[in-house]
Amino acid sequence: MIAYYLKYIAFIICFLLLITHSSLGQIPILERNISVRFNNDRITEVLDVIADEGGFNFSYNSNLIDGDRRIDLAVTNRPVRDVLKQIFGTSISYKVRGQYIILQKNLTENQNLHFILSGYIVAPEEGIKLPDASIYEKTSLASAISNQYGFYKIKLSTKKFPIRLSISKPGYERQVVWIKNAQNDYLNIELIAEKKEIVYETPFEDNSIEQMEAFKRRHQYVEPIPVFKDNRPPFVDAAGDESFHPVFVSTDSLAYRTDWEKFKNEVSKFFVRRSQRINAFNINDTLNQRLQISLLPFLGTNRLLSGSIINDFSVNILMGYSGGVRKLEIGGLLNGVRHDVEGVQMAGLGNIIGGELRGLQMSSLLNITGNLGRGLQLSSGINVVANRANGWQVGLINFAQNVDKKGKQIGLLNISETTESTPFGLLSFVSSSDGYKRLELTVDENETGSVTFKTGVRKFYNILTIGYNFLRTRELFSAGYGIGRAYEMNHGWMLNTDLVANVMVEYDAFNPNVGTLLKFDVSFEKQIAKNAAITFGPSLKALFIDRYNVSTWQSKPFSRMPTYTPLFATDHSTFWLGFQMGLRIRSK
Repeated sequence: MIAYYLKYIAFIICFLLLITHSSLGQIPILERNISVRFNNDRITEVLDVIADEGGFNFSYNSNLIDGDRRIDLAVTNRPVRDVLKQIFGTSISYKVRGQYIILQKNLTENQNLHFILSGYIVAPEEGIKLPDASIYEKTSLASAISNQYGFYKIKLSTKKFPIRLSISKPGYERQVVWIKNAQNDYLNIELIAEKKEIVYETPFEDNSIEQMEAFKRRHQYVEPIPVFKDNRPPFVDAAGDESFHPVFVSTDSLAYRTDWEKFKNEVSKFFVRRSQRINAFNINDTLNQRLQISLLPFLGTNRLLSGSIINDFSVNILMGYSGGVRKLEIGGLLNGVRHDVEGVQMAGLGNIIGGELRGLQMSSLLNITGNLGRGLQLSSGINVVANRANGWQVGLINFAQNVDKKGKQIGLLNISETTESTPFGLLSFVSSSDGYKRLELTVDENETGSVTFKTGVRKFYNILTIGYNFLRTRELFSAGYGIGRAYEMNHGWMLNTDLVANVMVEYDAFNPNVGTLLKFDVSFEKQIAKNAAITFGPSLKALFIDRYNVSTWQSKPFSRMPTYTPLFATDHSTFWLGFQMGLRIRSK
């Protein structure tokens, strides 16, 4: 019986050891916390104990270390990296290979030019080490990001002493430290959490039940919606490494998840390195450069701080990324700007601005900006304004969420949610009540029935129409396009003036006859229901017949059009006064 239980106890012990080893193996060797105490112990014995405590092995040349050296050391729950720093200082460097820490002599090559500063970013009040904190130097644009264990390492120039380092992370007060010489190469930096002032309200002046109940209702607890700088959540790196694509907290219900924010996040994931995104997220300082030159968003003179720097001039050989542009930006393929552009932005393929454009944005394929101030988007492809457009969009396709009074859309296709101006194009769509949309079913003296769609705004809308007449001896088909204007009247009445050009096709026994019908319609609309109205009015028409349709052996094409005497007629043209009437389905 005892042997039976011993088997289970052994199994449980092995299982616990396996879990412990597995969880320990997931933590990098240099970040494993150990607790050791030595009193006049030899260095070789010290290293053996540290290796046992951390679950790894040391590898080094015996000539590298004085084996007879004795040390005193006591640490509690400190990373292996800190312990080795206390033992060797700057004389020994180390690197990790698998389950080994390889000790090497610290090379002093280029020490006169650069040195490496390292350490941890810690929050002493919370007792934690802070990941994704930005450490940067404004002059040289050197920067680093603390890893998931709070450790950072930054390369600095020895010619810049004293060096002013800034440390920034949302939710904590920005810290500034001065590095006076290269001997100070290991520094733990503390960040203090931002203090938010709490305003207390006197609940009530007396002890009446009414006052107490009213106070309770006013102060019912509501789960707050997280609010983040730049409307973005904290960075989370699931892999724990410097991956190219950052991972965000998945919070679809947060207020920041607008389509525009989603789009910017997806684009930046694809083009911008994680470290650049974190720096841009962390840094509030205004960093300025006169000129930036880049090959790719992460290969340029602004280095990993490019998303936080405003440039006067920016030249991107292929693609570039910056915090802002004041005068001119030129890109071979793509330009990406996190905030605003003032001046001119030109690219071979496309431009993307996260903030506002005040100037000229020009490309062959795609222009995108958050807001369009007094300026111009010019493209042979697509122009997009995610929010408000107070300038002009000229392109094949123009989209703006809201077009202000001074804004204008001119293109083949114009789309907006709201507009205070008149778009001009082949087709214009306005989603809100600012737009004008009608679907009509009408008849006239020529056609058994026509279906017409009108879209745009009241001052200028586009017309698409098709018609058919199967009662004539020769069947008649028509398709047309036009423009029009609507005039608001009282008591549910509206007046429309439309100019439409139709292609007319008449089928005979041999070849179809083709003609062009021009119409000028004046129609009255009377609303009869919330989304329905009747329409009627006169129509001045002119039919022009293709001369190749006229043959000496057959009757005139489009005969008996109209069925009554026209105002004027020749072999190739006919003018008459007609009518049209029907039912309209209104948008609003």
